[in-house]
Amino acid sequence: MLAVRRARQPSGITGLAVVNVLRTPGRTIVGAVSLGVGVTALTLLVAVTLAFRGAVVGTLLGNVVTVQVRGVDYVAVAATVILGVLAVADALLISITERAPELATLRAFGWPEAALRRMVITEGALTGLTGSVAGAALGLAGAAIFARQLPPPLFAAAATTAVAGVLVTCLAALLPAHLLRRLPAAQLLAQE
Repeated sequence: MLAVRRARQPSGITGLAVVNVLRTPGRTIVGAVSLGVGVTALTLLVAVTLAFRGAVVGTLLGNVVTVQVRGVDYVAVAATVILGVLAVADALLISITERAPELATLRAFGWPEAALRRMVITEGALTGLTGSVAGAALGLAGAAIFARQLPPPLFAAAATTAVAGVLVTCLAALLPAHLLRRLPAAQLLAQE
């Protein structure tokens, strides 16, 4: 005989946010990877600037190669990070649109608007944390390959870029969270 298992109920706003992020893994992965690419590049640039004084010298197929960081590199990386953050915000916006009847039901059951906003911001933070930590780790690994060592400034650079990625993603999640107010709760509940 098969044992019947009860579904675990998410506890609190963070638990519900985790469930919502895991509900659409493809969308979450796209947002996290988009942000991760920018954080990886930013980690590498900051590592080269701090640990290697803006230039890395190495050999490639027997030839000496010098890579020097310029201002335009930071502009390109900033654009990449911004696109990653916008990908996370877009994924949140699509998720809110798809879950509009659920969110209207939560509001009808008495959930305060602030709790729903915190849930959406937490979803963005979870996606941002995933992408930022993965990107910082990849950037740290790339910098370690260049340096053939891991000096402390590289760890500081990776941690700083990961934290910055999460913070910027949380700021970008404020717009989808603010748009929750515009959901027509009465119409959505009537359609259900």
